[in-house]
Amino acid sequence: MLVGVDVTSIARVGAVVERTPRFATRVYTEQERRVCAGKPQRWASRWAAKEAVRKLYSSGGMPMPAYRDIEVMRGRGGPPRVAVRGEVTPIALSLTHDAGVAIAVAVDAAPQAPRLLMPASLRLAERPEDGHKGTFGRVVVIAGARGYTGAPRLAAYGAARAGAGLVTVCVPESIYPIVAAACLEVMPAAVDDAGSGALHPAGLNALRERMRTADAVVIGPGLGRAPETERVVIDVLQNVPCPAVVDADALNIAAATGFDWRRTPQPVVVTPHPAEMARLAGIETAVVQQDRRGLAVAYARERGVTIVLKGSETVIASPRGDVHVDAHRVVALASGGTGDVLAGVIAAMLAQGLEAFEAAVAGVTVHAEAGAMVQEQRGRAGALASDVIEALPAAQERLRRALEWLSGRR
Repeated sequence: MLVGVDVTSIARVGAVVERTPRFATRVYTEQERRVCAGKPQRWASRWAAKEAVRKLYSSGGMPMPAYRDIEVMRGRGGPPRVAVRGEVTPIALSLTHDAGVAIAVAVDAAPQAPRLLMPASLRLAERPEDGHKGTFGRVVVIAGARGYTGAPRLAAYGAARAGAGLVTVCVPESIYPIVAAACLEVMPAAVDDAGSGALHPAGLNALRERMRTADAVVIGPGLGRAPETERVVIDVLQNVPCPAVVDADALNIAAATGFDWRRTPQPVVVTPHPAEMARLAGIETAVVQQDRRGLAVAYARERGVTIVLKGSETVIASPRGDVHVDAHRVVALASGGTGDVLAGVIAAMLAQGLEAFEAAVAGVTVHAEAGAMVQEQRGRAGALASDVIEALPAAQERLRRALEWLSGRR
């Protein structure tokens, strides 16, 4: 049984509605606004009901719906009913008001499947209570160049917040002081760049040593396209000792040099946005968007990589023909840096022992749920990649609890 309870001030809610008309349109459905017009106790009771339903969802390990996604419908001779995102639910709702307050109690006596956009193929790595930082894997992030000092941090913290035990972020020596100042919980490492401000062959031995003990590698965020960087990227891809996530400029370098992904000795997850996908496939971006699923499936099979074709309804495809289309449509994620965060999240899943397709599905799902939480809390515009990073632990925990709940039901 799931229960949510809320108590709220009638005068306070009524005053907010009267003072800020936009509040009503953001929180209440059109039908609710008609029913509540001129009646502060109704505004307050429905606000309390929405809060109670959100608490019910939270107690079940489910992402809370937005206020306007919850509609309180008047019962015909019976108790009020609750619809969430247009679907009537079995939630029982009790509303009352007295002594200046409105009280709502929401009860789901026999909850069905958790209300999450959660793929049937979703798997998350185990988190044993006796685990330690070594248990949860080591991620090495190879990123950054002069003028691109934010991307390394975003990818590294994406990996850390997604559960990797240890994260090292390798950056050109010229930008090391800037990156190191922003990295407290992950380990920055300076790589010799011969004063170029970009990845340079002078640092290859240091990179190889760092990767030797890694469980997953991220390469690409903020690297730039300097000729010396191209040589380092190709060398890393040909010799990477563990599964890798290839993103951003590393993808552009692979496209420009015609790199054959089958030359990588380890499983690779590539994470292009549509324009990067167009460069990899040698076609126009508009053509990519015409058949995202078909192109991703064909590319994965032909090139031997797991592909994450980013965008609204991200497509994930594996070399063996597995395919998953993520159902999330989160406009708050349309912000610079969120792709760097996703690369780190997927690497964390690889480092914790998931195979490439599983890690990609898990990473995309957790990242999208985190984005949905940020959008719910902050709105559809103005969210930052750092906001998504902060939401990752809660998003993953909700998904983990939902998986545990489903496992217990079987």
